[in-house]
Amino acid sequence: MTTPNHELRERLRSVTEPVVERLGYELVAVEVYGGTSRKILVRLTLDRSGGVGIADCARVSRAVSPVLDVEDVVASAYELEVSSPGTEPPLQREKEWKRFFGCTVRARLFGMESRRWIRGRVGPCADGTAVIETSEGPRSFAIADVDRANVELNAEQFARMGQGLPPVSEGETP
Repeated sequence: MTTPNHELRERLRSVTEPVVERLGYELVAVEVYGGTSRKILVRLTLDRSGGVGIADCARVSRAVSPVLDVEDVVASAYELEVSSPGTEPPLQREKEWKRFFGCTVRARLFGMESRRWIRGRVGPCADGTAVIETSEGPRSFAIADVDRANVELNAEQFARMGQGLPPVSEGETP
């Protein structure tokens, strides 16, 4: 299911990702908040080996802003925010779902009644489909149907990532 924010998010990704990659970063997520009568917030989440600091975010913001203005992707006033993934990295693409296999995640799908969140451990992921292992059993869905999803890293997992290691080691039960 696509929504206007989903379509805008994908258009923003297509315009900003080449700029971000040219600067040596990975564009982990593009999020869009607000709209209608409010100013839109466009949040870009970056990552790279060794982490992302404030100077990195400022550098990317300075490079991306003029591109967004020229491409006129956002039809109204917007605010650009560039950040690092932090302890609750967003999941938008299959490679991120695979990277955080076994970690705790909260996700909300487009069109979910009462904006209910699904919470559990990231399970297998392939061919555009992800699984969250919940207390009620596995929940499978198309990654394209995810409105928002964030990993909830504990201190040990966050520290492992800071060392360039996967958050959950192979064979470890999180």
